[in-house]
Amino acid sequence: MKKDVLLYTGGEDFAEIINDGAYYVDKTPYLKDLLTTGAIKNSLFIRPRRFGKTLNLDLIRQFCRLNYQNPGDKSYQQKLFVDNGRNFAVAGDDYKEFREKVMGEFPVISISFRAVEGNFFYQAVSQLIYKVGLLYDEFVFLTESSKQESDDIEKFKKNKSFCKDKQDEMNDPQNLSRAISILGTAIPQIASMLYKEYGRKVIVIIDEYDVPLQKAVIAKEPYYDDMLSIIRTLSGNIFKKDNEPWLYKGIVSGCLRIAHQSEFTDANNFTTFGMNDEPYTGFFGFTEEETHKLLADCGLSEKENEVKEWYDGYRFGDKHIFCPWSLISYCYAATQKDIYAPQPFWVNTSGNDLITMFTDNSMEAHNAENIDKLQKLLDGESIEISLKEFTTYPDLRNRVSFDVFMTMMLHTGYVTFAEDSEFTGKVTVRIPNQEVLACFNEKREYLYGEDNPYWYNQALKLVDLLMVNNTDDAQMLISTMLKEFLSIRNTGNELYYHGFMTGILGLASATKNFRYLEEIESGTGFSDIIIDNFDSEIACILELKRTEKLEDCYDAADDATKQIIQKDYAAKFISLRYKKVYGIGIGFAQKSCKIVSLGNLVETPANK
Repeated sequence: MKKDVLLYTGGEDFAEIINDGAYYVDKTPYLKDLLTTGAIKNSLFIRPRRFGKTLNLDLIRQFCRLNYQNPGDKSYQQKLFVDNGRNFAVAGDDYKEFREKVMGEFPVISISFRAVEGNFFYQAVSQLIYKVGLLYDEFVFLTESSKQESDDIEKFKKNKSFCKDKQDEMNDPQNLSRAISILGTAIPQIASMLYKEYGRKVIVIIDEYDVPLQKAVIAKEPYYDDMLSIIRTLSGNIFKKDNEPWLYKGIVSGCLRIAHQSEFTDANNFTTFGMNDEPYTGFFGFTEEETHKLLADCGLSEKENEVKEWYDGYRFGDKHIFCPWSLISYCYAATQKDIYAPQPFWVNTSGNDLITMFTDNSMEAHNAENIDKLQKLLDGESIEISLKEFTTYPDLRNRVSFDVFMTMMLHTGYVTFAEDSEFTGKVTVRIPNQEVLACFNEKREYLYGEDNPYWYNQALKLVDLLMVNNTDDAQMLISTMLKEFLSIRNTGNELYYHGFMTGILGLASATKNFRYLEEIESGTGFSDIIIDNFDSEIACILELKRTEKLEDCYDAADDATKQIIQKDYAAKFISLRYKKVYGIGIGFAQKSCKIVSLGNLVETPANK
């Protein structure tokens, strides 16, 4: 039975969720290990988008943050984590010592690089300066302190003023240079002042560190190297060994694992926790147990199998993880709107640029083997890939290797580790669930539709070749298109090739001045396909034959031409005094074809 449960879809403010009485899956058991393990100074968490990274980082911020006006007061955290009636793990007696040492004890600097983008470098820097300006606003009280050096206060005020007054003037080279300098030193400057003010080490949190790098690659005027230089300088100045006097912990999140020698060259003791790294495999996303409880609490237990099919499937270490965004969105739709049919919530939270680029670019040189692998994924099978550790963010505008793209798809949640897969080296991956499969299928429809310039132009080119009887080039083009076509495995039927050809002709007919006709009566039979350019008085008769073996392709095409003659398919157009009527037989086998042409049937002796 449906229950009245308050659900926040996309909620990322921990305090708001708790204070409003909204549903929350308790992730506080992970705090103790994360915040007290001395061997791990800095942590990088890699997870797909919408898996709760931002909410979990805010959980850490709210739990640890010092009361700057009254450092001894922990009443805020006491109310939020202990006296809220929710029985959080961290409220238990066995966490008492941990709470005394960590809860409300640290200055916290938290910044998110979400939405840092722009078609030009200066636009992205403007976004970063805006975000750093917010930090200066948050800690402006430091400028009123007698504990701070006058030089530090003056620099703080100048930087704060610059961020506010010059944010929209980054196209000025002098302002841009000053901004880059501020970005590299702002957080260490503020952290050092906080340490001096309170005598307590600082926790630094950076959310979505890799967004500016991803956006820099696909910008109108790419600026990856310039942005990489900023991120590298910033991270080095924050997390390097020299900062140990003021740095307690560094916690960073992102979607893509990039090798330490790139972003974190100067950082020390950085530990990366990917999807297979304990002890945090259950920290992000919902486990099976958490999902079972959520559905029961919402009165949706009877929907559990359907929910598993749509939103389960991610393998993080030894755990099955559900996408939290999709699960909460589904429960909200069911409890608030009486919409019980699963929907692709997660894949609709972005433009899915990566999967679009994958379908466009993973064909590296139109490699048929890679097309087969992608088709296997679409059929629910697993495929083997070699994981690639990136030293720079791959240039998505250009063709990259299949393994590079698949590694990116793994990190970003479009595929996941298969049940029997290893986690390093050669691994096997699969599409996790119906939600992601729906996204692939949507992009596949785009790939072979008129909205995709590449496929559309191929269709136009093929019609041009056929209408001038250039069968050599037409044969090569059709074979190439067959190798690229993602549904090619269904080749056991001649009707499949018929649908393949009419699909291509249908695309071209939207703008080309011709019509194509299927199975129309002509002569003494019904021809497969006729391309009719009535304005130019040119027709092309296509007869299709399928055979099992590649070596029999030519014979099948030849048989097709004999049928054109025997059944006099050209008679109608010759009687209409068409100038040219080409008879073309096409033999198909698997992913190849052979074409045999009869030439212009108007000029054959019988028709003169």
